[in-house]
Amino acid sequence: MKNVTSLLRAQVKKRMPTALRPRQTVESQNVWNLYGDIAWFGVLSGVVQSFLSVFVIRLGGSDTHVGLLTALPALVAVFFSIPGSRMVERESKPLSVLLISGTLNRAGYLAIALLPFFLVTRAADGVVVLVALLSIPVAVANVAFTTMFGQAVRPEHRAHVVSIRSVWIGITSTLAALLGGKFLDLVQFPINYQILFAFAFAASMVSIYYLSRIRLPEAARAGAAARPAEMPRGLRALIDTLRSSDGYTRFALTSFFFQWGMFFTTPLYSIYWVRNLNASDGWVGVINMVGSATTILFYPLWGRLTARRGNRIAMILTTAGMAAYPFSLALAPSVEWAVVVSFWGGVVSSGQALSFFNGLLEVCPELNRSSYIAAYNTLVNVAAFASPILSTSLTETFGIQAMLFLGAGLRLFASFLIWQRGVLAVGRRAA
Repeated sequence: MKNVTSLLRAQVKKRMPTALRPRQTVESQNVWNLYGDIAWFGVLSGVVQSFLSVFVIRLGGSDTHVGLLTALPALVAVFFSIPGSRMVERESKPLSVLLISGTLNRAGYLAIALLPFFLVTRAADGVVVLVALLSIPVAVANVAFTTMFGQAVRPEHRAHVVSIRSVWIGITSTLAALLGGKFLDLVQFPINYQILFAFAFAASMVSIYYLSRIRLPEAARAGAAARPAEMPRGLRALIDTLRSSDGYTRFALTSFFFQWGMFFTTPLYSIYWVRNLNASDGWVGVINMVGSATTILFYPLWGRLTARRGNRIAMILTTAGMAAYPFSLALAPSVEWAVVVSFWGGVVSSGQALSFFNGLLEVCPELNRSSYIAAYNTLVNVAAFASPILSTSLTETFGIQAMLFLGAGLRLFASFLIWQRGVLAVGRRAA
């Protein structure tokens, strides 16, 4: 441990003198701004991921309310991802689309902080509606960011940049979850949640500042201008896009099955912590903090693995590993055991996020990339909409533990499909 501490101290001393200096190239400056963006966004992410569903439960929300927090944003994204891709492709300065949509989304969490001042008896309903509305700019921002990232960072550097960004969001979301949980236990409800969400909004606006400093290379802007302004629309066009190349199709369809299993259990976690394990806000913060902190350690390891062995092996290992998370949580006898389960979740979720993001960029053709990303997001969001509604509705009949076991089985089946269908296999990638 002493050697690790000394190594970290030496790295900090080495990098501090040059940390604030301008970078030598456009790409290196962009990478620096991407790190600043994600570090500040991590504060909002940590608060929302850790406490939004708990906030709804504390406001008197039902299990259905918690399921809708995941399902409604996905439904909105189904209808707005494709139009968002058109917007990105038509815009001569696509970064402006990202800045506007990102700002609108972040401002919504300030509205959530103010909501209890205006709604007393139906506040849980109001939060769910606001979260659904916030999904409109998110659907656009997700396409715009992924497209921008593909232009701002060269393919050989993406795995490294994504892994470092993941470390930064892990650090800041970990601190937000830990300190936020302690703060919530010290201040009276609901003012404690209102202050926390308002602070998270303010931090996220610093993220927007760093995004505004990104400059796309001239070649990327010229390439964007040369792309066709329109692709065919409608359900038929969506199906044709998803079938456009063998590698892209296999990636999209197997991702759909995995996302179905992932979102099937996602809304059940906070319900299980609060209702079954009687976790306080402080314990919820600790559980999420451990998961986020673990990603800090393992993102670089997964990044090195994907750089050496490719994204395929990480996809297979992490999707299988993520099946163990809901299975183990269903067996947890106390909140302390949920913390241990959260550690494992951080180990595998870091590699899953990294491999899926890089894998998507790997299989998407360069021409009209934003449309391919939007088609993929639309397919995934179908699963994200239907799956949590199904799981939360079935808990009343079969119990939450049975649903957690079923979700684990769905994830394991998806991992088998990724292996059996040769997703991202060498020699079978999209052109």
